[in-house]
Amino acid sequence: AVDDNCNGQVDEGLQFASYYVDGDGDGFGKSMSAAQTSCVPVAGKVTNASDCDDMNATVKPGAAELCNGVDDNCNGTADDGLTFATYFVDGDGDGFGFGTGTSACSPVAGRVTNSSDCNDGNANIKPGATEVCNGVDDDCDVQVDEGLTFADYWPDGDGDTFGNASASPINSCNPIPSRVTNGTD
Repeated sequence: AVDDNCNGQVDEGLQFASYYVDGDGDGFGKSMSAAQTSCVPVAGKVTNASDCDDMNATVKPGAAELCNGVDDNCNGTADDGLTFATYFVDGDGDGFGFGTGTSACSPVAGRVTNSSDCNDGNANIKPGATEVCNGVDDDCDVQVDEGLTFADYWPDGDGDTFGNASASPINSCNPIPSRVTNGTD
C-alpha cells in the first residue's frame, strides 16, 4: 500500500487475490464470507471460500465422508457414498429382529439386520431354535411342535398303568398326568 517506485501509483503491476477467513485452519475458507483483497498472503486467511463448516477442521472439500449425519466433504449431502442397511428392533436380544426397519450406515444399538423373529419378547423363540413340546412355534417356521414324537394317552383312573379302553385318548408330545400310552384296561 505504498508507492515504492515514486510513480504516483500504489502496488501497480502486482497480482492481487481474494482471501477468506479460515477459522479452523484446514486450508479452506468459510463459504459465503466477505473477501479481503491483497497482493500478499493474509494471516489466518486462504484464497478459497469452499468450507461448509469453518469451525471443524475435519469437515472440508475432499474429506472422507463419515457415517455421522454431517456433510463431511461439503458436497451438499450428508453420509453420501456410504453403505446403508436396514436395522430391526431386537427386543429380546436373541439376534433376530422384528417389525419395521430403520435405515442406517452404521449399526444401531438394540437392532439387527434381519426381521425373522416371530416372537421378539422371548429370546428362546427364534429361527433355528430347537422345537420343544409346548404348543408354540419355537423355531419360527409357522409350524408348532413339528418333528416331535406324539403318542395317544388314555386315562388311567385306577393307577394300574393300563388306560381305559372305552375312553378317548389325547394325542400329545408330552406325558399327561394320570394317563398312559395304552388303552387296554
